[in-house]
Order: sequence, then structure tokens, then C-alpha cells
Amino acid sequence: MEESGPAARTLKISVSPELVRGRFDAAFRKLQARAQLKGFRKGKAPRALLEQAYGEEVQRDVVGELLEEACVESIRQHGLDVVAAPRLIRDEFAEDGSLSVEVGVDIRPDVRLGQYKDLSAEKLVVRVEDHHVDGTLDGLRHRMAVLRVEEERAVVEPGDVVVLDMHGFDGETPVPGTSGEGIVVEVGSGRFPQDFEKQLVGVTRAVRTPITVEFGEDHGDESLRGRAIRFDVTVGEIKTKVLPPADDSLAAEAGLEGVETLEALRERIRQDLRQRSVRDSERRLQDALLARLVDAHEFDLPGALLEETIHGYIHELGIAHGSEEEKSPELHATLESRARRSLKAGFLLDAIAAVENLEVSKEELEGRIRGQIASAGKRSDEVRRHYSKAGAIAELRTSLLREKAARCVFESAVVQEREVEESQVADRG
Repeated sequence: MEESGPAARTLKISVSPELVRGRFDAAFRKLQARAQLKGFRKGKAPRALLEQAYGEEVQRDVVGELLEEACVESIRQHGLDVVAAPRLIRDEFAEDGSLSVEVGVDIRPDVRLGQYKDLSAEKLVVRVEDHHVDGTLDGLRHRMAVLRVEEERAVVEPGDVVVLDMHGFDGETPVPGTSGEGIVVEVGSGRFPQDFEKQLVGVTRAVRTPITVEFGEDHGDESLRGRAIRFDVTVGEIKTKVLPPADDSLAAEAGLEGVETLEALRERIRQDLRQRSVRDSERRLQDALLARLVDAHEFDLPGALLEETIHGYIHELGIAHGSEEEKSPELHATLESRARRSLKAGFLLDAIAAVENLEVSKEELEGRIRGQIASAGKRSDEVRRHYSKAGAIAELRTSLLREKAARCVFESAVVQEREVEESQVADRG
């Protein structure tokens, strides 16, 4: 074993020619028993022909098997706490038939734990104002609105809900994926491109009208980026939202137990908003405490694990493997900071769990799995399959241990609560 970095080791492993030969012999005997080559009965094909036909496949399987066994044994011998899958650096057969392998492994970094208890912090709870209640009430009225078809008016106005057909063109060439019939658009809702919705205002019903939209280079649909698309739009129906009045009848229609008047409805909304504000303040407090913990500790991270985490974030964004966007240095730099903080937080919580002698019981593991299965609904079988895979239970145990370690930090913190304006929380990001 050689040190190849603060949190990395290189394992140089030699497999004896006797063991290599034995594994190849066993692999070809197994293959011979089931292989059928032209001109030979099953199980009677000469090994020389099997080597010619299947040699590369057998070598790949044998080397892979030996590599896995050798890595496991070497890691055990050296007592390494490996945190990522081993990486093959090279493998080579010597003239005597022995196999030489070099493997890189990332190990748990040396975390020298500083203060993690009794951290001072401020809990900012956003004050619920009348305008917050008004906004929620207005949203409720919009959700309970009914649509009235405009029989007399033929011109689209802001706020209308229109039913339209559209066909997209680049010049005179139809653009795939930009056409449709019976499409419902609420003008001004922001569900369609802003330029598109703005140009719908003033369109006359039943008149085919061109609307041109210039899509930016950062548009989510790669096929539309940087293109000017003309949509030929025909509005079939214009509808108006009719909102229920803000009175006691609205409270009755809302169907909330014990809420029969508008004033009672406003008070229920205020209570709900207050509870949400407290939950949000708890989340911000916990994020701030973890951020302080991360900022107060410096240690080296395993390089390969860091790269693996960055690539995981890239693929979560829907960026295709091998694409030019995946290779963007700017994207890597942006995500590297996030990946570093996430990995540091995880290793710090692992260290706290060790110091606090925290454990996760079998009952806790089973309870969490049952909860995930119950909440998955139709996808419950996916959850069951996930936990049948190797390593899934260990990952869950690590996650639960980190939750317990985080609670040690949160519950011991010295917290001062302060009620603030919404803008004061926004200013702090």
C-alpha cells in the first residue's frame, strides 16, 4: 500500500500464477460444459477452440473476479475505511502467468473534531402580516374559481383562459414538438414563455395569428435554444375566471371543520402560515448550524469521491453523459463548492456519531423502511427492490446515524428567536 494523497491510497497487488491458472481452468471447464461449437457435441469442444472463441470474455470475467477478491482482502489486511468504489489503475499479466494489479481507493479523511455543541445561533421567524393572509385567501379564491365562456367578446385580454391550436415553424419548416390542438393557456400565468403569453393579448378568436418567440441560449429545450420560432395560433375559446366572493359563503365552500365565517377562515389561514413560518425558521436554523460546523473545520476530501459527487449533481440536472455541457469548467466549478460542503458535512456528522457512540437499531431501520414503503404508494415495489440491493441497508444506517448526529448539534445549540420581516430573511439568502 502506498499513500497517494491525504485521503487516498494505491494498492499494488500480485496474484500468484497458480491461482490465476486455477481460475482460468475452472472458468473454461464451466464454459466447456455448456458451450456448443459447430462440429462438436455439447461439452466436447477442445479448450483451444474455446479460448479462440471466448478467450477475451473469460479473461475479463476471471480478472474481474480476482480483482474484486484481491481488493477486499487487501483492504481488510490494511484496515482501510474505504468510502468509494476502488478504481483500477492497471492490470498486467507477467510471463510466469501471475497477475499484477494497481488499484486506487479513497479512504475516510482524518477529521479532527472541534466544537459542535453549544453553538450560538439566531432563529429568525417571519412575522405573518395581513397581506400574507390576503394573498393566501386570494389564491384559495382562484383555486375555487369557475370558468365562464365569453360568447360576446372575441379579443383576448390579460387573465383570460384560452383554448387554442398552434403550429410552430422555423421559417416555413415545421418544428417537431411545437404543435398541438386544444391547448389551454391562462394568459399571464407564466406557464408558457412570457413573450408568447404577452402576444396572445389582443388576438382575435378564430383568426389564425402568427406569434414569434425568440428562445435564449439557456432555454431548457436544447432543440429550441437560440432559435426564433413562429407559432401560428388560432384561439377557439375565450374563458374568464369567476372568483367566489370573499365572504362567509367562501368559508362554507372551503369545507374546513369549525370554519364557518370569513373571519374564522382568515384566522385559520393565519395559524397555518405561522406554523409554516416556524417550520421554515427551523430549517434555516439547522442549515445555518451545519454551515457553521463545516466552515469551522478543515480537512482534505477524497478526490475521486468529490468527482463522483459532482458528476452525480450534473446528471441530476438532466445533463446527458458525454455531452459538451457535462464537460463545462464553469458548471464543475459551481457544483464543486456544493459537493465539498455536502461531503464535509457528512464526514463531520460521522465523526460526531462516533464520538457520541450513536447507534441505529434493527427496529429503527425496519421502521424507516416500512415508512418509505407506505409513503411510496404505487412505487412501493421499487422501494422493496432498492433495499434488496447490496449496500442499501448500510446506506440507510449511515443516513440515520447522521440524522442522530445532527440532532446532537441542533438540540444543544444556544438559540435566540427573533421575529422579523420577510425581507430580512430574503436579504440573508
